[in-house]
Amino acid sequence: MNPILFETKYFAINSLWFFITIGIIAGTYALIILAERNSLKLQFLSENTLKLILWTVIGARVFAIIENYQSYFYEFSLQTFLNLFYIWDKGLSFSGAVLAFFIYFYIICKKNNQDFFKWLDVLVPASLIAIAFGNIGAFFEGSNYGHETSLPWGVNFESPSIKYTVPIHPTQIYSFIYTAIIAAGLILINRIEKFSNLEKTGFIGILGITAYNFLRFLEEFLRGDDAIMILGIRFPQIIAGLIAISAGIFLYLRYNSTTAKKIINKFKKTWKK
Repeated sequence: MNPILFETKYFAINSLWFFITIGIIAGTYALIILAERNSLKLQFLSENTLKLILWTVIGARVFAIIENYQSYFYEFSLQTFLNLFYIWDKGLSFSGAVLAFFIYFYIICKKNNQDFFKWLDVLVPASLIAIAFGNIGAFFEGSNYGHETSLPWGVNFESPSIKYTVPIHPTQIYSFIYTAIIAAGLILINRIEKFSNLEKTGFIGILGITAYNFLRFLEEFLRGDDAIMILGIRFPQIIAGLIAISAGIFLYLRYNSTTAKKIINKFKKTWKK
């Protein structure tokens, strides 16, 4: 655990924010490459970047406050009210950020006659790249940690903010691995799907959402950090499960088996080459 990556007399670089920044840069680069490959206009994205960032931050903050309401509403005072706006306390929800981003992005796509699902095919892989780097930062930060384990790769975190003094699951590393694999797989499929003449866009994006949230759901069984419990189930796990099921059903209804066979056959031909 190393929450401070670099420190001098005048400033300190936080590990979490450093890797989040690296993730954003890498994800943006991937987005530009994928957008150009899929003939999407980056000008549309650049014109709405500030609004997208604003709504993403608002969504992340609102969800974080809901998930940790005990920390923000322990008393009624002017100070607790002002604390709601102090986003630099790292109180941001990933689920809230993603939900707010895609809702607002869907709205502006409708207003500007943009193909939302075509954009989804490039946004999801790029976002997963950014998330993968963010998980490395979470590992150094000591957040999103797992519960105790006897497995040889269990890690010890020496921090008062972590309630375990025994080796625990490095769930941040698990998340980094499966997120990076999904992102790489989607980018590979994107190269194949370009030549498969699919009538409907969005297959890659929805597939990525389904796969990521399914594995995120499984990850929650290994998590040891505090979370709101509903009927004995962690709230983030409920959200991930619902998204995975909903996206999976939508994927099945939108694309028939013929589409899947075309992609698989194209993948086989590409692999043989």
